Amino acid sequence: MTDPIPVVYGGRHRRVLEHPDHRKGINHGMMTITTIIDVAPSVVRLEALLDHEGDASRWLATNPALRLELPDVDGSSTVSRVYTVRSYREVGSRRLIDVDIVRHTGDSPVMQWLSGVRRGTSVRILGPRPHFCPSFIDGRPALLFADETAIPALTTILRDWPEAHPGLVWAETPDRAVIDEIPRPQGVEIHWLPRAVPEAPGTTGRLVDAAIEASAVHPEPITVWACGEHQEMRRIRDHFRRDREMRREDVQVFGYWRRGRTSSQIDEARLQRYEEALALNPRMTVLDDFDVDD
Repeated sequence: MTDPIPVVYGGRHRRVLEHPDHRKGINHGMMTITTIIDVAPSVVRLEALLDHEGDASRWLATNPALRLELPDVDGSSTVSRVYTVRSYREVGSRRLIDVDIVRHTGDSPVMQWLSGVRRGTSVRILGPRPHFCPSFIDGRPALLFADETAIPALTTILRDWPEAHPGLVWAETPDRAVIDEIPRPQGVEIHWLPRAVPEAPGTTGRLVDAAIEASAVHPEPITVWACGEHQEMRRIRDHFRRDREMRREDVQVFGYWRRGRTSSQIDEARLQRYEEALALNPRMTVLDDFDVDD
């Protein structure tokens, strides 16, 4: 196998990812794996030592994301994949992060890389960048919906939950152990939506059903945060934005992945949309994940 070519970050969309608005506070660095933990059959946790010159406080933000820069499947190029930093801590002079990766079928760049990860494995990273968080408005319950790919993000949100703010969470995953780990702040109800192992992720509709049922039970003003499979998230977004006519800023919904499409295809489509937005507005625009549906 040949060595991967040097990273040209963002490829032909480098202008987007190197844009000052996007890169503000974001730095390149390395992380070196120190511990590998099988949290559940579907989830592996990587504890890693950071070698990163950026502001350490940014790793403590709610729902921080980083990009891992990995060899493509054929090893001839480099791809990047976005993951949530589940936790950050300092031990003496060492800075450590935890990153959870959901195992899936197929020989994707991440699964191929993960199969060879050992203690001491290093990988180039770019980050951290704060990602979408719920809107917390006094007197309005926050409703959250997540599949297992969004559990790390959900964990940081619950960790930083406003004191005594009312909330309800629905999380779909085949592994109860993943749910048992997440924080339980005062005033928040957490509902596990178990998925049988033979059921393919993103196919059950349980998160969508839970969202519609919760909407009926809570006709009062609410806010919504949801992350998971693209088509399911679109149905949730459409229900609250179209059927309930909620304001865009009160409905934070993001499709982390999409059945039938590779992460490379999804990333390329998102970067293309940002490229088009920048052509109209030189300032970096925050786009709704569903503004343009390809």
